[in-house]
Amino acid sequence: MSPDFSVEYVELPDGRRPARDFIEALDDDAAAKVDVLIDRLRFFGTQMPVKFSKKLAGDLFELRVKHFDRIFRVLYFYQPGRLIVVTSGFQKRSQETPVGELRRAERLRSLWLRYRNRYPESKSVRERILRETGL
Repeated sequence: MSPDFSVEYVELPDGRRPARDFIEALDDDAAAKVDVLIDRLRFFGTQMPVKFSKKLAGDLFELRVKHFDRIFRVLYFYQPGRLIVVTSGFQKRSQETPVGELRRAERLRSLWLRYRNRYPESKSVRERILRETGL
């Protein structure tokens, strides 16, 4: 059975991908667990079990990953055409999702909606976009 949704990661004008960078910085076991849950999200999409996915503010959702005593969150949003766009990730240390992480994910969402990971060729324009978004 093939996945029903596509997954794309927000890419910054300088080529960094915050969510993938976060996942790749984890130890191999934790990164593998996060990737498995992203694959499940690809399959289940909007029907992902509540145990693993929760709607946050606005159009943002969080993928909940528990690995031993550590808790990780990967933030994402849906787009028409059965597309899931992953913005960022972080290790959760408190009950509430940090406001700074939500704001960052919203900025990444806005950036993706404006450019769809296709930025102007000019290096100076790309640098200006990064400065303006504060990312």
